[in-house]
Amino acid sequence: MKRLRYMLSLMILSSILLPGTALVFSDEAQVLALKNKTVRFEDDNELTLFKESHATLDFHFLDVGQGDSTLVVSDTGAAMLIDGGQPDHGKEIVRYLKNAGIEKLEWVVATHPDIDHIGGLVEVLKKVEVENVLDSGREHNTKTYKKYRNIVKEKNINFFVAEEGEMLNTNLANRVKVLNSYSDNDVRNDSSIVLHITYGDTAVLLTGDATVVNEKEMMNKYDVEADIIKVAHHGSATSTGDLFIQKVDPEIAIIPYDKSNAFGHPNVGVVNRLRNTGADIYTTENSSHIIVSLDMENIYTSKKPWNGKGRSFPTPVPRVYMSDEKTNDLSKPININTASKKELAKLPHVSPVIAEMVIEFREENGPFKTKEELILVSGIGEYSYNKIKKFITI
Repeated sequence: MKRLRYMLSLMILSSILLPGTALVFSDEAQVLALKNKTVRFEDDNELTLFKESHATLDFHFLDVGQGDSTLVVSDTGAAMLIDGGQPDHGKEIVRYLKNAGIEKLEWVVATHPDIDHIGGLVEVLKKVEVENVLDSGREHNTKTYKKYRNIVKEKNINFFVAEEGEMLNTNLANRVKVLNSYSDNDVRNDSSIVLHITYGDTAVLLTGDATVVNEKEMMNKYDVEADIIKVAHHGSATSTGDLFIQKVDPEIAIIPYDKSNAFGHPNVGVVNRLRNTGADIYTTENSSHIIVSLDMENIYTSKKPWNGKGRSFPTPVPRVYMSDEKTNDLSKPININTASKKELAKLPHVSPVIAEMVIEFREENGPFKTKEELILVSGIGEYSYNKIKKFITI
């Protein structure tokens, strides 16, 4: 181990002195310095050995076929599962957690209610101890979504709705910020939770199925730069616009997909845009489960980049505008102390899920004394309140 640590230190120092140079060390060390921050071990066992002797934050991009699931594990023992793939992958994820020694999840994040994201979460919520659930606030009229919500209620798991611009309370990393959450329009993907995670000198952007519409808004409001990006919507042309990926400027791009999909994922244009920024692309189709580990300075993996070209058809047309947004043409202000769920859901940026939480809050705490107290409700932070305040009264 001392020799391995010495070789790693030498390698990192050399990569700083010679940026962008690929350096191959002895067969005994089995590591490659790739770009500015990325180190690749040639063997999975070497990466495991390295993690055992170093404090790392590990991102497990799980192979759940044509779906999405990311496990984040801290050396402190804190763990977060973001999405769970299709329902038939739930048991596999539970086994993966067990094999990784994870008995409790600090957070489960359901980025949005599509079945290829929340399907496997039903089994996880049943079989694994979960402290908190972070939801997009977007409802869906499917049996899978209803099962997901019911199991959260049955097990009395803390349930929160993500609020754009807020920091997540977690022991995982220095900073976990929500860059996108619930949207009023009729496109579920626009309501995808997007997380920007900072650990030491490294940033990771986890995008759910966020669209080019979301990307434009995020670029205008936040710093989206990240060393690692989980590519949105399995590499669909509806996401990962040219200007956005230039702003992110990643070293590593992860695309979760199954080659048998009928959606044209990943799109050749997306693949080209990622490579044009200098990013190395990794896919779950090519590499199965992908582990990327961070220390306070560098990125480590044992997988080899994918050299595929992507698919040129079918080619969905990206939207550049929000569709079917609420008009906010309310004839009179809504009284937040007496309004029903249906009435509250007429407010801008308030979904039926958030409306339920408003009612639960006032039942537990009594009437709102000021309009500003609405910010205390999960899912209504400053961003949402500023959209709501002129339409409400007490």
